[in-house]
Amino acid sequence: MPANLTPEYKQAEQRYREAITASEKLVALKDMLAKLPKHKGTEKIQADLRKRISRLEKEMKQKPKTAVSRRERMFNIPKQGAGQIGLLGAANSGKSSLFYALTGADAVIAEWPYSTSHPVVGMIGFENIQFQLIDMPPMIREHTEPWQWGILRNADLVLALFSAVDDPEKQIAELREEIEKYHLRKVIWVATKIDKLPDGQIPRFPVDALYTAAEQLVGLEDLTRQIFAKLQIIRVYTKHPGKEPDLQDPVLLKKGSVLMDAAYHLHKDFAEKLKYARLWNSEHEGTRVARDHVLTDGDIVEFHIR
Repeated sequence: MPANLTPEYKQAEQRYREAITASEKLVALKDMLAKLPKHKGTEKIQADLRKRISRLEKEMKQKPKTAVSRRERMFNIPKQGAGQIGLLGAANSGKSSLFYALTGADAVIAEWPYSTSHPVVGMIGFENIQFQLIDMPPMIREHTEPWQWGILRNADLVLALFSAVDDPEKQIAELREEIEKYHLRKVIWVATKIDKLPDGQIPRFPVDALYTAAEQLVGLEDLTRQIFAKLQIIRVYTKHPGKEPDLQDPVLLKKGSVLMDAAYHLHKDFAEKLKYARLWNSEHEGTRVARDHVLTDGDIVEFHIR
């Protein structure tokens, strides 16, 4: 049975190859295992990944606990929600203000540079799911430490922020350089502080950016929808025969996933005992569908097992 490795798995594998520290490698290996499709064709890969994770964890425990390794463990942030998102930007780029507006979580918001000294984590609500957002210390040039890039490289998505009123072209150029240097892949450009611009002025930037003003809550809905779209995920709901689906507890899958991906997500044994399934959406009303049927966001599936 072929492995049929997904693009998300291959991206995690690439992050492992590019990892520098042991902690970065461990995070990437665990991400590879999490994103590996679970079926008979990948059982050997699963076993190999578990062995590599176990071996690396043992090696890390045997190493002396230096100040660097303690810091790496401190800032190894476990993923939560439908995706982990990091904020990247220069000092006073509006990161903390946007973070608070999106999450309501505590962050240091000040007019002076470098007021955020360590990562702060909060959750963004989007319809019936949540995204994990990490407010980072300023990430430009001399104010950057290696563990900070480890967090951003492990994130599913990065918001690259620049102030619309503080020499945005220079900020964008510096951000581009860092993004390319550290191989950050999924990036959304965000222009902040547009409320500080002269009335009626709509500037054009060297990048395709979303316009936001955190204090006025301008552009936040568009931003959260763009985050959802960029993460390339779908929400699938399950139901028992004769009962209504729980529309507050979706199964989260990557776009392009098929029926069997949803079944394996629920449980390996459940998938192997699958007899047939019915589908509800705008085009189907309880229609029986094949195991390789491609699912879409909002689909409702009723599984029948032997």
